Amino acid sequence: MFRGLYAAATALDAAQLAHQATADNLANSSTPGFRQRGVRFETFDRLLGRDVPPTGDIVGTQLVSTFNDFKPGPLQTTGNPFDIALSEPDQFFVVHGPNGPMYTRDGAFRLTGDGRVTTQAGYQLLGEDGPVEVPANALNVNVATDGSVTADGAPAGRLQVVRFEDPSRLTAVGPVHFTAPPDAAPAAAAPRVMQGAREGSNVNPAQAMVGMIAGTRYYEAAQRALRAIAESVQLNTRPTG
Repeated sequence: MFRGLYAAATALDAAQLAHQATADNLANSSTPGFRQRGVRFETFDRLLGRDVPPTGDIVGTQLVSTFNDFKPGPLQTTGNPFDIALSEPDQFFVVHGPNGPMYTRDGAFRLTGDGRVTTQAGYQLLGEDGPVEVPANALNVNVATDGSVTADGAPAGRLQVVRFEDPSRLTAVGPVHFTAPPDAAPAAAAPRVMQGAREGSNVNPAQAMVGMIAGTRYYEAAQRALRAIAESVQLNTRPTG
């Protein structure tokens, strides 16, 4: 009986975590470079099928991991010279974060008053030889397909673009930035970039809405099961006579 209570309670937790992930995806469905996120759970029935039996008294549903879906998003043509898109789905821009390099697919950059090219959050875009900077009064900033940057015809560096052997090991930092563990160093990549375009979110809003509805139904079912078991426990433990 009490194992049933625990199983129903863990189902509620699982439904809540899944709902939060889906709500976050839906909220960022129009955020450039956003990669939808999800959660993985494991049930007791699945644990029984392992080659090595689990330790402890495991029942119910347990969180296994969170993940990011790195499938590419749609390209959006903007004509803005500081909007840059990567053609290859496994490549990332490198930006200078507060604790070291961060990686992003968000190519919606901006030019500051002192000539720095930054993300919308203020992280400076990095080139192969350091931060990308152009004169603030430059009239024509051009980014070639190989990532070379020129400002009014003068060289201004080349974008640093990297790829990862296993992007699933990246950790999300905010909506569109990622960090890599020390043993998953990026490799330099030969970029194919498109100026005047940016990559959109890979979230499908319609699918996200369906997921939210399904998650709500799952939560309600677990809630009803928990209530039924709790009422049964009260009846069985009520004093008689």
